[in-house]
Amino acid sequence: MTKNRNVMVAAAMLALTGTVQAHTHLEMAMPADKSVLASPPSEIMLHFSEATRLTALSIQKDGDKEAKSLSPLPKESSEELSVPVAPLAPGKYVVNWRVVGADNHVMSGALHFTVTGK
Repeated sequence: MTKNRNVMVAAAMLALTGTVQAHTHLEMAMPADKSVLASPPSEIMLHFSEATRLTALSIQKDGDKEAKSLSPLPKESSEELSVPVAPLAPGKYVVNWRVVGADNHVMSGALHFTVTGK
């Protein structure tokens, strides 16, 4: 009886682990978080572990009062999402993103990078 119980507990834990890991996650970004760039990026690219829909993307330069929304946002879900960026002046930037996965789970995050202009 104890052996069967242990097998059932182990199976339940594995199933739960699979559920937790099912949510998509950011695998890569360009520019990369905490990167230092000699020239400004022409786009923000986010690569996720599975197809997601980008619902919000903004950029804010250190010292500016408000973030600027970036657009146009891709209309279709994809693993790789990119949005063009107007030319950026040298400075420190934060990019805030929000996506919705296929399971309707909302995820958000931030990327920080610096443009040196040199």
